[in-house]
Amino acid sequence: MSKSLREYWVVCLFLAVMLLGSMAVVGAADTLRKGGILRVAIAGEPPTLDTHWTTANAVGLISWHINEGLFALDEKYAPVPMLLDDYRIEDGGKRYVFELRKGVLFHNGKELSAEDVIASLNRWGRIAAVGKTLYENISSIAAPDKYTVVLQLVKPSGTVPVMLAIPNPMAAIYPKEVIEEAGEGKITTFVGTGPYRFVEHRPDRYIKLKRFEDYIGRSEPASGASGMKHAYVDEILFIPVPDVAVRIAGVETGEYDYAEQITQDSYGRLKDRSDIDTLIVKPWWWPMAVLNKDRGPFTDKRVRQAFLAALDMEPIMAAAFGSKEFYRLDPGCLFKEQIWYTDAGGENYNQANLEKARQLLKEAGYKGEPLRWMTTTEIPWVYTTALVASKQLEKVGFNIELEVMDWATAIDRRSRVETWEIYGTANTFTVDPAVWPSIYPAPPVNWKGEEKDKVIERLNTEITFEARYAAWEELQRLFYEDVPLVKFGDFFDLSIKSPRLNGFEPRPPIPYFWNVWLSK
Repeated sequence: MSKSLREYWVVCLFLAVMLLGSMAVVGAADTLRKGGILRVAIAGEPPTLDTHWTTANAVGLISWHINEGLFALDEKYAPVPMLLDDYRIEDGGKRYVFELRKGVLFHNGKELSAEDVIASLNRWGRIAAVGKTLYENISSIAAPDKYTVVLQLVKPSGTVPVMLAIPNPMAAIYPKEVIEEAGEGKITTFVGTGPYRFVEHRPDRYIKLKRFEDYIGRSEPASGASGMKHAYVDEILFIPVPDVAVRIAGVETGEYDYAEQITQDSYGRLKDRSDIDTLIVKPWWWPMAVLNKDRGPFTDKRVRQAFLAALDMEPIMAAAFGSKEFYRLDPGCLFKEQIWYTDAGGENYNQANLEKARQLLKEAGYKGEPLRWMTTTEIPWVYTTALVASKQLEKVGFNIELEVMDWATAIDRRSRVETWEIYGTANTFTVDPAVWPSIYPAPPVNWKGEEKDKVIERLNTEITFEARYAAWEELQRLFYEDVPLVKFGDFFDLSIKSPRLNGFEPRPPIPYFWNVWLSK
């Protein structure tokens, strides 16, 4: 075969391979079908759709399809620009200059501008708890031009991007006119820049969103809640379904495409079904016991350390959550899936060291005083963790008295430190250590300490991630030394979906339904 003929066949083979490859891409792309109505069964009726107003998950779940902020969280829960083209930090960390993306449209056709950002952030700073915290450190906010916003701080802070990226309560950007219309009340005109626009809310029946055809998204690949957002489905119906059995039955019959907050005891029955996909939402929360450091035996750090040293976390978590698919033992105060994860101080987690616990109690002079543990059967794992842990603690000399009450009563009593010594609850998903409420001297944890406060100051004022991470590692070591509360382990949530729902990833803290599509 001549050289020219060989070259000819090589070229033909190359073209054939390229053609087959392109056909495969087209075939894959065909699966990304536009159209259809996505039906999402949620656990309850949202109290509002004003995302500045509340931390209720039902509100954030719906609203962040409508609204966007200056930042969003990527797949590792790090803040990255969303409505920003870029930003820079100046004046030693005391000035943030935000450059807005041009041409971004609100659902009413208006172009996003600096005046909308300032009006929205000022309102969020007055209403939302995390906004109030940020605004305590803001000396001014100004717009030198239509697409630039300058945030001047009182002291340096590296937390500004993440506080503006938290999805619930989101620092959502509304048109200035919507903010002015609301005044001091709740927003009732739900206009944003997101991939879906609000259409209708029929209380206790549904909230209807439709694709925003003029959506101007980002060009970067999707990463977590950041990057590209494609609105493949025509409509999303968020349907309040308070009864978990009805939510499950609805997915089984095809009435719903997705249902949230499914009881874990349903997992065994559902996991092998071909007509339902079970989704373990990881990470989620972690159960804990808060120790009263203001009065009683736990004012002595050695008694708190003895409490931690005595516990064997495996039987506690197994009793509360059953299958190992729904829990793991881990010392991290933030989760393995996050950029902030560290196991610093972890040698003091899950010790099951009865002799050490007894010795610490002896040194502290604990005489068996009763320790009231507030718990509830309304949240089964809150009660079960208390029950199993108390049996372990009694083996080393603790005198535990479980006080079972309704959850509302427990929440009411936790601010009155004279009524309890131990309080059972959970740590919810936290995106950044600086906004983890348990590190601050506020009820119910009320963790105080000069050394701790100095480390928190570094965590809040350092600018680089490396410097902030070093402060966080030190803070978690202090956490395990001072024992303001005790972590039992991580646990995970369960949701279910129809196999016809494609591209969905169950990510905490709340799911989203852009970049998903429905099979025929």
